[in-house]
Amino acid sequence: MEAYIGHLAALTAALFWAIATLLYNQAGSYLNAAQLNLVKGVVACPLLFIAAWLTGQLLSFDGSTAAWLLLASGVIGITIGDTLYFTALRRLGPWHTMLLEYLAPPFAALIAWWFLNEGMAAVEIIAALVIIGGIVIVLSERQPATVTKVQLSRSGLAAGVGAALCQAIGLVMAFHALTAFDMNPLNAALLRIFAGTVALTIALLVLKPSLISSTRSALRHTSIPWLVTAIVLGTFIAIWLQQTAIAYVHPGVAQTLLATAPLWLIPIQWFLPAEHGRRRLSLRAIAGALLAVCGIALLFN
Repeated sequence: MEAYIGHLAALTAALFWAIATLLYNQAGSYLNAAQLNLVKGVVACPLLFIAAWLTGQLLSFDGSTAAWLLLASGVIGITIGDTLYFTALRRLGPWHTMLLEYLAPPFAALIAWWFLNEGMAAVEIIAALVIIGGIVIVLSERQPATVTKVQLSRSGLAAGVGAALCQAIGLVMAFHALTAFDMNPLNAALLRIFAGTVALTIALLVLKPSLISSTRSALRHTSIPWLVTAIVLGTFIAIWLQQTAIAYVHPGVAQTLLATAPLWLIPIQWFLPAEHGRRRLSLRAIAGALLAVCGIALLFN
């Protein structure tokens, strides 16, 4: 079972991110993408710091190559990548946004191969293609207008593609820091979130300080319980699990398993009321989910 720690961590992170994505949607749209990303970081940083301190894994910043890599990874993957993700989520809705996230696994695999000479085994490539194929079948299914409630836009599509690319770059950089420099996953998560939050705060202060001052009033119209729960699950726990996953498996495999969130959304959304965006459970969705599960099973053999 120890050999599959990375795989299980990635799948669990995907489950929590699927739940968080729905909760972010329910929390309300008064916070724009940058504000939502900022609030997420402000809440998650102290939680990760406390977790690292309580578990005795808190390390001081030593200025090493690994630390700088993780800081840069946080700026690219969290400051830029998550802001683009939330932008796509607002403009495309959760299903189409997640469909574009399936560009991240091939991006991560290519970047790792090009810059780190980290190739994937043939069975891993086949399994990744099977998983991605299954999920594309699920997500590309046409839904009634009353379910999707969104119109595809070029800006939303560009944000989704950009988010996938930034997440892939950030993940590969974190993978290199974790595997080459013996950094523990919890500290890696803390450094990435901290760097992403600080960089975003500075960017907003320089470019649009009014967004920071208006965040408090926007929070008054936001469902705080939904938002805090989404942050705890989707950022505090999920990013910890994400860093654990990439410490054990190839970034292309990790990103593929992390991208299985829509598979978890199928059973979760089945129990949602229709007004909250429940998807009908069709034979196509079931077939796509089963195909993806077969790909996951290949990775555990």
